[in-house]
Amino acid sequence: MLVQTNIKELSMGSVATVVGFDKVYGGYIGKLLAKGLTPGTTFTVLNLTLPGSEIAIMLPEKIVKLSKPEVDALCIEEIKEEEV
Repeated sequence: MLVQTNIKELSMGSVATVVGFDKVYGGYIGKLLAKGLTPGTTFTVLNLTLPGSEIAIMLPEKIVKLSKPEVDALCIEEIKEEEV
């Protein structure tokens, strides 16, 4: 099940998918694309408490650090396991 949220609301180990970008932060979209964060990309949250308000996430092929404006520019959906 997918739930739209912000990375800051996730916990370490959470898995989410990029669904788009916030137009308000348009200047950061190019930076996010260059880091491999295209719509449909799935990632895992590694660390939410890095110095300088950075957040570390793991993509399938690399670890990426995101600044606060980059985090704010991302529109994501958390992937939650459905309860049985």
